[in-house]
Amino acid sequence: MPAAGEKPAPEPDMYASLGVSKTATNTEIRRAYRNLITKEHPDKGGDAVKFKRIQRAYDVLSDPEKRSHYDATGEVERSVEEELLETFGGGAFRDTGRDRARMEKESLADAIVSQEKQKKESHTSGFEAWMRARGESLQTYGVDEVIERNGVVKGSYDEVQLPKIRAFNVMYKQPSMTKPAEAFEVKSTPLPPTLEWGQVLINVKAASIGPGDIHPLFASSMDPATTEAMRRPPFVAGSSMIATVLKTGAGIKQLNEGDWVVPHKPGSEFGAWASIAVVREKDLIKIPTDLMPLEYAAMHRELCVAYRLLEDHGDLKPGDAVILNGATGAIGGCVIQLCAMLKLRAIAVVRRHETGPASDPVKVEKRLKALGAAEVLAEDDAKMGASGLKLELEKQKFFAKPKLALDCVGGVSASRLAETLQDGCELVCFGCVTGKAVTVPWTGLVGRGLVVRGFSLRKWMAANKKKVPKMLETLAKLVNADKIRIDFTEYELSSEFTEAMEHALEPGKGTKVLLRVNDVGSTYT
Repeated sequence: MPAAGEKPAPEPDMYASLGVSKTATNTEIRRAYRNLITKEHPDKGGDAVKFKRIQRAYDVLSDPEKRSHYDATGEVERSVEEELLETFGGGAFRDTGRDRARMEKESLADAIVSQEKQKKESHTSGFEAWMRARGESLQTYGVDEVIERNGVVKGSYDEVQLPKIRAFNVMYKQPSMTKPAEAFEVKSTPLPPTLEWGQVLINVKAASIGPGDIHPLFASSMDPATTEAMRRPPFVAGSSMIATVLKTGAGIKQLNEGDWVVPHKPGSEFGAWASIAVVREKDLIKIPTDLMPLEYAAMHRELCVAYRLLEDHGDLKPGDAVILNGATGAIGGCVIQLCAMLKLRAIAVVRRHETGPASDPVKVEKRLKALGAAEVLAEDDAKMGASGLKLELEKQKFFAKPKLALDCVGGVSASRLAETLQDGCELVCFGCVTGKAVTVPWTGLVGRGLVVRGFSLRKWMAANKKKVPKMLETLAKLVNADKIRIDFTEYELSSEFTEAMEHALEPGKGTKVLLRVNDVGSTYT
């Protein structure tokens, strides 16, 4: 996989791959392709690498726009899907023929560089080895660590005055599993008078409503990455949003006014359902301005979870099958669309008992297959046992067992997913909308070697802060090219929150509910 910022390996000469000149006509290109593709077909004893090069060359030279771009620049114009295949899964989905040529070219140079590195040991590496030998008790602290531990004394820096505004925010006041909408209250709260060291003032543009936002105490009890402070109401609710920086305080290093930011650890330090908020710089991640539409930036959690589930789990290759429940949700829809681009076969599982505007079985199946699902199965808890999905796949003659199962429901639904898996493969739990524990029989764990893992985007982002912008840029290209779509409905945070919550709680709604911020609050004297 090319390193960050590194250009992909150059393509082989397209004309040479087909054995034609640059002035060849379309007919000559087509005839050369037909002659060579039969000769080099792997099933007939041909070379697989040459076979792929011939296919690639014909794909470029038979397309007038691609050929014109190649003749002018010497480079192949790539679609967003091709860029995704180039980088996804450490390059497991890219053109292996071109990579092999690159490795052959660079292997000698790499070997020499590696050998030279082994000969030398820098002063720094020797010092680090000595530090490790001293054990855990010996630690060093920089200025940032000291400030984080002890803070900065007020009066030792110039404080930035804030406007006298009562900002809107949605407070989670008390838990209510039976009437969750009553657990929230829209309030108008004055901003603090100044920004302290390391703080910025942000204007939330849009925020999404997810299951973990509606029942945050339940969600946080399952997610150890959520801080204790989040478990003691009242607090500002919400976890996923897009905001712009309005003002920066003393000690700010990376952010400037007008920058776009998303939470570093969603929901762990501050709430997203607010019009204006004072936040620490360290709790934000800067992303390129106008990276993607605001609505999709607010739903970055759904996009990122889908991306990470497929890239980090299952050791997937083109042609493999992935099964997931909760397929009508935003994350499920993103997973299905990514699978289609990656040439993975997605098996979408929906819950038959749901009722709502998007729960008609025929319409649901049609919509999910339009997104790219290979199969759509309906599970019914009242009629289906633990092996129900496995039997349904056998009825459909879908005999390629999934290599990866993705669960956001929990309980017996997770067990059904596990039953369909190939031996030794993974069940990954990234949510639990039923609140019921995931149960996998011991025979599956011991006899079949199944692996059960959990995934938390909060924990991943906390451990991989530097990788987040690059991941968002990759996803933004797909969103902007209309390769990933999420249906959404918007409500104004300050005046339509109650209606938004009612919509978010509606089963089978078939849309993601977003809170837009048009009214930031009122001034006072």
